[in-house]
Amino acid sequence: GQSALPQGKRKSPAGMDAYNEANALFIDDDFDGALAAYQRAIASEPDNPLYLMKRATLHMKLTNYIDAVADASKALKLTPSAKGFLLKGEALFRQEEYEEAKLAFRKALEISPESIIARRWVRKCEVSAYLSRMLP
Repeated sequence: GQSALPQGKRKSPAGMDAYNEANALFIDDDFDGALAAYQRAIASEPDNPLYLMKRATLHMKLTNYIDAVADASKALKLTPSAKGFLLKGEALFRQEEYEEAKLAFRKALEISPESIIARRWVRKCEVSAYLSRMLP
């Protein structure tokens, strides 16, 4: 039968299988295996923000901050979320990109104004940016 979803928006069984495998591998601390499985899921469904955010989370765990920002940014273009902006902000912060990180955390606050975590990150960015300017 035909899917009710428009062309290009159908869920790929192969993508979902790879995604589920990746999640299981991630839980088992097999990060290389999880990364490979997320790559397969994303190859199957390149515009699936869930897959992109999970791979961004894995990149954070592996300290691949540049890749985490890239995946989070693509996912956020598809589906903006406070959680996504928090992840992107933290990845930018870890690269000492304090002003860019602060912008991401402020976006998280626009979506979720009650977020204490986002507020704390904004303050941490301000302090870190100040200190980085003051220290030689």
